[in-house]
Amino acid sequence: MKIVLALALAVAAFAALHIPVLKKKNGIILGLYAVGMVLFFAVYNVRTIGNILPFYHPYDQTMYQREFLSTGEYPDAFLNEFFAGRRVYTPDDAYEVKDAVNEGEGTDYDSEGNYWLYEYYHAVNMWDFLDFSKAEVVKDSALNDVVLTDEQKEYFDDFGAANDMMRYTFALTPYDGEWGNGFYYYWFYNTYIGDSRVYICPDDIKDAKDLVVLWQRAEHHDTDSFYIASKTYFDEVIAK
Repeated sequence: MKIVLALALAVAAFAALHIPVLKKKNGIILGLYAVGMVLFFAVYNVRTIGNILPFYHPYDQTMYQREFLSTGEYPDAFLNEFFAGRRVYTPDDAYEVKDAVNEGEGTDYDSEGNYWLYEYYHAVNMWDFLDFSKAEVVKDSALNDVVLTDEQKEYFDDFGAANDMMRYTFALTPYDGEWGNGFYYYWFYNTYIGDSRVYICPDDIKDAKDLVVLWQRAEHHDTDSFYIASKTYFDEVIAK
């Protein structure tokens, strides 16, 4: 509709310019046309401003927006700032990666049923994300065998999808082979695995200097979901 009205205004101005009696008024006609167009678009935009996407100032465009919490979007935009300067305890259970994956087995899956890329990406990509976020990573083998029960998972709130958060860690990958390029990361995290989630326990976490990040196999998928809590609350409440 906006284009139709603008064209109508242009046609009217064009026709007025070709009326002989108004030939000496061309400057006035063009001036009125310009003013009319400015007023038209100003009024139109004011009336339709509710349909325009939110505009964020350049200084906070990549920062976490409040709207993301309700939509479950971009948890990494928050976590990148949240992890900075904190000490984060994680399991120390990365797979021993071989140059020839599952050599001699004749399958793309390991003995635990994990797709071969999971061996490369498990644990390593979260460590890369934490390093990128300027967190102090403490790899604690005592957390390796921790498996949260359904009751313990009730302490955590769903904070959003982790797929893109992990996908973009390809820029920090330690692998030189093809499994270290962006295509493999995109395919694995956004096409193959389904839904990977971030869960946060909000209790006692706002001012916590020490955190725990656990990863557990996402149900029915060859990847992990991630559980974040303050270390004090995890040790004293969740892990009891």
